[in-house]
Amino acid sequence: MTAVTSPLLRGAALSGLCLLLAAVNAASLPARSFERAEIFATCSGRLAALATRQRALNEAGADDNARLARAFETLVEATMPDAVDDGVPPGHDLIWRGRGWGEVAGLLADVDYSFDAGRAERALVAVEARIEACRHVLLPVR
Repeated sequence: MTAVTSPLLRGAALSGLCLLLAAVNAASLPARSFERAEIFATCSGRLAALATRQRALNEAGADDNARLARAFETLVEATMPDAVDDGVPPGHDLIWRGRGWGEVAGLLADVDYSFDAGRAERALVAVEARIEACRHVLLPVR
């Protein structure tokens, strides 16, 4: 993870972020930088957990989900300096990312190992909903 610390690089990263978000459904994103950073970090963790499982099981989509996780990571790097300026402790994005990872990993464990078919189905629906919510942050809704 590379921090964007110089004002010039930070401005360029934020300009790129603004252009990216203007091109997609950014109206649903919060206005406060720390809330955006939390969403981006959480989604990065969720997608990384899914990609890890998909790779382990040789499932399709692992590379796409890993690329999307990296895109979210880039957005985290662009928004964290402002979040830190707003009082978020440096490195807190790792906590948010870990929560996203743990959330999806726990649900996937229920999908794979639960003896209760209803619980496994609910967990699968929950994973799909969380991943879809993250996709809608960056990708156009069809």
